Amino acid sequence: MSGIMTERGRLAGPAIAPLWRVETSDAPLALAFNADGSLIAIAGGDGEILVVDSSTGVVVERWAGHACGTLDLAWSSSAGTLASVGQDGMVRFWKLGQDSAVEAALAAPEPATAEARRTMRPWAERVRWSRDGAVCATAAGPHAALWRADGSLARRYPPAPSTLSDLTWLPDGERFSTVGYGGATVWHRDHDTPEQHLAWKGSFLCHAWSPNSRWMVAGMQESAVHVFEVRSNKDFEMSGYARKVRRVTFCEDGRRMATTGGLYTTVWSFAGAGPSGTTPLSLGGHLLPVSDVSFFRSGLWLATAGEDGQVLIWDLTISSKSAQGAGFIPAPASHVHWHPQDRRVVSAHQSGLVVGWPAMR
Repeated sequence: MSGIMTERGRLAGPAIAPLWRVETSDAPLALAFNADGSLIAIAGGDGEILVVDSSTGVVVERWAGHACGTLDLAWSSSAGTLASVGQDGMVRFWKLGQDSAVEAALAAPEPATAEARRTMRPWAERVRWSRDGAVCATAAGPHAALWRADGSLARRYPPAPSTLSDLTWLPDGERFSTVGYGGATVWHRDHDTPEQHLAWKGSFLCHAWSPNSRWMVAGMQESAVHVFEVRSNKDFEMSGYARKVRRVTFCEDGRRMATTGGLYTTVWSFAGAGPSGTTPLSLGGHLLPVSDVSFFRSGLWLATAGEDGQVLIWDLTISSKSAQGAGFIPAPASHVHWHPQDRRVVSAHQSGLVVGWPAMR
C-alpha cells in the first residue's frame, strides 16, 4: 500500500504520475477516443468540445458544441467524423480542420407548437456509431433515430413509452438496443419496427452486450444488475449493490463483466454457463463510490475511477487486494477510458480536469 495520502486516506496502490493535464471550463460529461487512439474528444458541461492529442495533451480542436451542455460524443471508425448530442436536442457532426459543425439536426421530431418547441424539446443524451461507421444512432427523450455518415437522417423509430436512458450497438453492427423503464428494445438499422423486446418491470439505466450476443446485462435503478440469456430466453437478477448501477461493461473476449454500484467494483465471470450461482470478484480501494470502470481489451487489466479522485489500475491475473497503480486528483473522477492500442488511461474529473496517465507494464 502506498504511503501517499489522498484527502481521505492512503492511495490504494503504488502512485503513478500524470503524463499530461488539460483544464476545461466545466465538468466533462463524456470522453471518446478515435479509432487509432491518437485523439480524444472531451464533452464539456458548458457545451464546449475539445479534441486533444492523447500522447501530449495538446488541444488540436476547440468547438462550440451544444448550448447548455454536450452530453455525449462518438467518433466514426471510417471517416474520422465526430458526432455529438446535447441539451439543445441537436445532433451535430464535426470534422477536423472545420471551425463549426458540418451538419446539424434535431435528434427528436420537432414539437408541433411554438410553445412546445420552447419548453418540451427533449435533451439528446446518447450517440453511437455502427461498427462500419456508415450510420450512427441517437437517443433523445423517448425517440431513437439513425443518421448517415454525411449527417442526413436515415430513419426515425417509433417512440418508446418512456425516456431512453441508454443506447448501444450489438456486436453484429447491424442492430442497436435502447433501454429505459420496462426493459430493452432491439432495433435493426434497415427496419422500422422493433426486432425484439426484453421486458422487465423496472428501470434500466445502462446496458451492455457480450461479444457473442449471448448475454445482455443492464444496470438498474433498483441497485441491481439484470441479466438476459437472450438465446435461451432466460433472465435473472444479481442484487446486493449499495447504489444504483450506472456502469456495466464486458471485456473484449466476453469472459468478464464489471460493474459500479458502491465502494467496490464487482467483476463477474461470464465464462461457460455464466454468472448464476457464482461468487464475483470484489475490488476495494476506493474511499468513496466507484463512478466508472473500463477493461483493457481481453480483460486482464481493469481501470476504475472513484468519487474520491483516485484512478486505480488492476491486474486481474494476480491475486492481490491492492491495485497495481493509483493516480490521484483532488476532485471526484467521473470517467476513465483505456487507450484502444496500449495500456494508457485517460480520466475526467468534476473540477474540469482531464488527465492522461502512463501505460502500465
